Amino acid sequence: MTDFTSIMKGSGKAMTEEEQKKIGQSTAAKMDSEHEDFLKTVLKLIDDKEIDPSKPQSLLKSSVYDTLDANWQAKVDISLMNISNLLEHIVGFRLSTHTPDESPELKGMIEQLWQMKQRIEKEHDVFKF
Repeated sequence: MTDFTSIMKGSGKAMTEEEQKKIGQSTAAKMDSEHEDFLKTVLKLIDDKEIDPSKPQSLLKSSVYDTLDANWQAKVDISLMNISNLLEHIVGFRLSTHTPDESPELKGMIEQLWQMKQRIEKEHDVFKF
């Protein structure tokens, strides 16, 4: 039976720079409709200038956020920075000509965004998307 150390040692042959680049590339893979629909909704909001990932406050429904108590506003504020940052990564990944439009990496980022959003929105529907 092989163990982790022997697997990591491999053949002892160093990888070429080209092999390393190929391993680091994202692979294309179909996303399910739920992830794709969520991404389309977010991208449309950005295209329509309703939200801007570089302006975290633009992601909020101010009419809901303003009615929250200080504790909930603090929770939203903390998650808002992470959501905004992740959203910038998702948009950059999707719009890049060097990455596929659908991939396991993009699906994972969308899933993470969805979960962060849902942690807050199970109590308060504060985000525009």
